[in-house]
Amino acid sequence: MPNAPFPHVYQATLEGNMLLAGTRTPVLTGAPSQFGGTDDVWSPEQLLVAAALTCLKTTFDAYARHAGISVIDWRGTGTGVLVKGHTGPFFDSIDLDVEVVTGSGEEARAQALLAKAERDCIISRALSAPVHVRSKVSPAPDRAAS
Repeated sequence: MPNAPFPHVYQATLEGNMLLAGTRTPVLTGAPSQFGGTDDVWSPEQLLVAAALTCLKTTFDAYARHAGISVIDWRGTGTGVLVKGHTGPFFDSIDLDVEVVTGSGEEARAQALLAKAERDCIISRALSAPVHVRSKVSPAPDRAAS
């Protein structure tokens, strides 16, 4: 599917604690336990970190697809650190730890595209907190060696 022309408009609706966006699966949200909420729902803080992680993946996926790189597996964990400053709490960093498994011989190109995706991620560029990516790219295990 080709990209739509700009501008792109994104909208979400919050009804009670249910986050809605078109026909997508609703997401139950609320305050995190650190702010008197619960760990049973998605907090805005978790959604922010998840948005940075998901944006990195979708940006990388687009670049890998365009470059013809075979991505066998992609796993990542995002960690945001919220600190209290003189104006109130703020994220002072978001770390994204990523492991990518590619076809044999594609590791260097995949690593370069991951760095490009880190630089170009729309969500990370919109944040004032620095987003750091630590990555490991490895080839898929050779099935013949098993």
